[in-house]
Amino acid sequence: MIFQRALRRELASAAGATFTVLFSILLTWMLIGILGKAAGGKIASADVMSLMVFSALMQLPTIIILTGFISVLMVVTRSYKESEMVVWFASGLSLSRWIWPVLSFGLPLVLATGVLSLYATPWAQKKSDEYVARFEKREDLQKVTPGQFRESAGSNRIFFVEGVSGEKNVVQNVFVNTVDEKGSAVVVVAREGVINTDATGERFLVLKSGRRYQGVPTQADFQTMEFEQYIMRIESKQQELGAELGVRAMST
Repeated sequence: MIFQRALRRELASAAGATFTVLFSILLTWMLIGILGKAAGGKIASADVMSLMVFSALMQLPTIIILTGFISVLMVVTRSYKESEMVVWFASGLSLSRWIWPVLSFGLPLVLATGVLSLYATPWAQKKSDEYVARFEKREDLQKVTPGQFRESAGSNRIFFVEGVSGEKNVVQNVFVNTVDEKGSAVVVVAREGVINTDATGERFLVLKSGRRYQGVPTQADFQTMEFEQYIMRIESKQQELGAELGVRAMST
């Protein structure tokens, strides 16, 4: 029937435009938030695109439902505004004749929302949590970004590196500020730092060609020394991913 074909075509056109606008706004909003977390050192820069995909999957059910509602509302409003409803009513069509075209348009959206909500969204939330947890459980020096200050896992040490050369476990121009148990500040600067692992699995930062300063420069107990090699233990956490899942990451 001409009425049903025209209505479905208009609903599909409105849905396409609405989904494009809503999804573009969503992507922009997510990109700003994720880039802000990456710049703040809360997530790895290499994980930005993956987290974008996971976030988009988590928000798709809401976007699809909004698309269906707004599309039907736009078409009905336009039909009344431009007096098309008067023409259809004069042709002997009642308002109840809208039910089947609207249902046939909305049923695929409902099915897509159900599949995404029951399967895709929990999976995306779980993977997103794993990416964030994996970054949080990395060793202190692995989370350092060249040109940025980074606090250690124990909150008693601050790292700064000017650059990375060769493999990622070799850093250049290292600055480390440590507060010891007595509350005294220890500052170590070195030309190069390398991460080594001993036989027991403990990881250490080996600094080469640098200086060590301890205390307050104006006090009598201020100490300074030069070294060819200085070894510091790196605080680390065991990577036990998936031990605790949030409610949104659980399967149905």
